[in-house]
Amino acid sequence: MSEPSIGLALGGGSARGLAHIPVLEVFDELGLKPKVIAGCSIGALLGAGFAGGMSALEIRERAEMLLSNRIGALRYAFGQKRVNPFDLLAMRGLASLHVHGEKLAGLVLPETLPDLIEELPIPFKVIATDFDAMEERVIESGPLAKAVGASIAIPGVILGTQYDGHSYVDGCVTNPVPFNHVRDGVDIVIAVDVSGRPRDANGKHRSNMELAVGSLLILFNQVASLRREISPPDIYVRPAIDSFSGADFFRIRDVIEQAQPAKDQLKRELERRLTALTHGGT
Repeated sequence: MSEPSIGLALGGGSARGLAHIPVLEVFDELGLKPKVIAGCSIGALLGAGFAGGMSALEIRERAEMLLSNRIGALRYAFGQKRVNPFDLLAMRGLASLHVHGEKLAGLVLPETLPDLIEELPIPFKVIATDFDAMEERVIESGPLAKAVGASIAIPGVILGTQYDGHSYVDGCVTNPVPFNHVRDGVDIVIAVDVSGRPRDANGKHRSNMELAVGSLLILFNQVASLRREISPPDIYVRPAIDSFSGADFFRIRDVIEQAQPAKDQLKRELERRLTALTHGGT
């Protein structure tokens, strides 16, 4: 029997999505490559690197280099990469300042990756939300940075790119864990949910921002739960990262450490299923 094929879905969760990195390490440690990858929001950003041939270690090292601290990140962006801060920011009216999603993706993604999605070594699907049509869009071809820029477009924070005159926002709005797009022709579907839950109030009154962000997390969890009820993936991974906020990018080492139990659980479950498939079991 040929080696079992795997479809991998990486969900959105802002900084919590750094927990994807230990999950990707499982594939390298077992000598496996997914047959297809679908990514949403930060899952699209990290998934692009993995689909482009980067190892999980290379992704971890790059992420730690970019997110070691705020000063280091600024030095990289405006020094080594020579990015003009005014090019990275987008002004939409006096009260609307956004980070430009496509330019942010181009800044973070390594220059060694192919420019086009269809040129990636592993087939890759980027999940974004067409704001004007009020529907999900799956992007499988065209400029990689543009597609990722659309997928990571957090409303009110990151300005998404446009396709066919339509505005795009974060893929989490319509499909926070896009495992339904990696089913065709694979033996095992793995979904990684890093959206998390609203953080505990710890006896304090939540701010308006916390309530707004928490409301989105409730929405994302409901959408993902409904999709699982309809057609669950074979393996569903939920790292225990609820204690982190979506803005905790500079706590990358803490997030990765907290995700280690989920990594170990995935490795055991994947090895079990691969053994069963290889020996004709279920």
